[in-house]
Amino acid sequence: MSSQLSIHTRVRRLNQYIEDLQRGLLQIPAFQRDFVWTPKNRLELFDSLKNGYPIGSILFWQPVPDQYRFETQVIGPFSVPPKQDNYFYILDGFQRLSTILGCLINPDKIGSLQVDKAKWKQDFFICYDLDKEEFFLPRSQSVEVYQIPVYDLINTRAAFALERRLVGNGYSESAVEAYIDRYTKLGTTLIDYNLPSIDIIGGGIEEVVEIFSRVNSKGAPISPDWMVSALTFSSELGFRLGTEIDNLTRRLKKYNFQNLKRELILQCITNSFGKAYYDQKIEQLVKLYKDSFIDVTHNTIDSIEKAVLFLYEELLVVDSKLLPYGNQLIFVTDFFNKIANPSRLQLDKLKRWFWITTYSSYFTIYSLSKQREAYYQFQKFLIDENEEPVFNDRPNSSFDVPDFPVKIFFGSVRAKALVLFMLNYSNNFERVDATSTYGFDLRYLFDDYRDSKGNFYPESAVPILEIDQRFFYKHFLLSIVFDQEGDAFSERHFITSEIKKINDTQEDGWESKILNIRRDLIQSAERTFVESLGLNYPRE
Repeated sequence: MSSQLSIHTRVRRLNQYIEDLQRGLLQIPAFQRDFVWTPKNRLELFDSLKNGYPIGSILFWQPVPDQYRFETQVIGPFSVPPKQDNYFYILDGFQRLSTILGCLINPDKIGSLQVDKAKWKQDFFICYDLDKEEFFLPRSQSVEVYQIPVYDLINTRAAFALERRLVGNGYSESAVEAYIDRYTKLGTTLIDYNLPSIDIIGGGIEEVVEIFSRVNSKGAPISPDWMVSALTFSSELGFRLGTEIDNLTRRLKKYNFQNLKRELILQCITNSFGKAYYDQKIEQLVKLYKDSFIDVTHNTIDSIEKAVLFLYEELLVVDSKLLPYGNQLIFVTDFFNKIANPSRLQLDKLKRWFWITTYSSYFTIYSLSKQREAYYQFQKFLIDENEEPVFNDRPNSSFDVPDFPVKIFFGSVRAKALVLFMLNYSNNFERVDATSTYGFDLRYLFDDYRDSKGNFYPESAVPILEIDQRFFYKHFLLSIVFDQEGDAFSERHFITSEIKKINDTQEDGWESKILNIRRDLIQSAERTFVESLGLNYPRE
């Protein structure tokens, strides 16, 4: 440990944390995670306080004076006052302190603080029901007289006002006594609750990150997102990795990719530094490439958006839940990172690579050493478009395709492959325009045909592109495939004249007959497509 760094512990009451905030002694580093706790999280925290349960310690850092000038932000609904001497940054415990301070400070008695009343009302107006003896979030500011804002529980004078209100509203003496007793006991519990903190004094940001990764209250490693945000934050350049990722996911919403895991985005960035992401750690890259890390990250984030657009328009991956493997996004991002203006040949080879890696279980059949070879083979393709992007450790043998899926389940790569194939088949394997395509809708011919767990059978599935906001698909009925769109539309969804005839007659077992015929049609078309890729389709 650095001789300029020391670690101390303190145990203080909750009102002392409130005083520190009001005095400008608690600051929020710009790399801090955003407030993400749900109402359930907030209510559970107050239940723990009520029961006297430990809620972990808070981790603070006091840097060398004037060495770090991180932007101040907000905590809960309150703007953080200007920093004073001996201030501390909140490193771990931000969610807990935001909840505690946001709820226990009366927004009408905040002194020098500034409050966002709308945010307070929406997220931090928690009350305690003295009758049911439980915390709750009221739907309006109009509550019963025995329902108390939690900030009143730590205000001893408020007890007298509560007693007067109860009496004035006609409550019996015994009821008033019971409510006041509950109020006093809970108020005392909150006032006397001791919350420990670990204070890191001095040291550099790298040392602080390392300490946090070892001692944070949950006993879990620091997330790469937080770590890189801490190590790379630049107020001069306006760079905060967490914000960059947030902005990216907002932009990806129009492609239905807003739910991409942050870890996957970080892996795309890591992969942009010349080696496969699993062979290098992003926090080490920050130190090795201090001068270029921010530029590379900006470029990679732009390439992620290009990769998503390519997957969406060229392969009809019109929703992130249709993406078979996260690794595919990493590789495609690398493609756009290194090829600014790809040729049609390069794009077509990339599409073929996508289908082969999807159908061959490419990212699960190889050992780590083979995965490295697959990575370097793809890199050769990025340099020379005449190279083959797919690595095959047995070049004289074709990849095998797993069996036809038994159910439609988006946790299965094979089921995703089938849905993607059916979407592309229905669109004649043509590209779509992201500005006029809104996603896909998955409908089924027969609601009753499911397995024991309620999963639909593939032969009943009808995935349909949502183009030009055809909202009638949301209310999809069998008659739409059979009648409304005509023969061409029906056949692209594996509904033939034979199936239509069976549907018209509806003789005994007609639904099973339709599904059996349709299964054969789907399998036959999928086999033709898969074999055109040089893969081995399973034979029953």
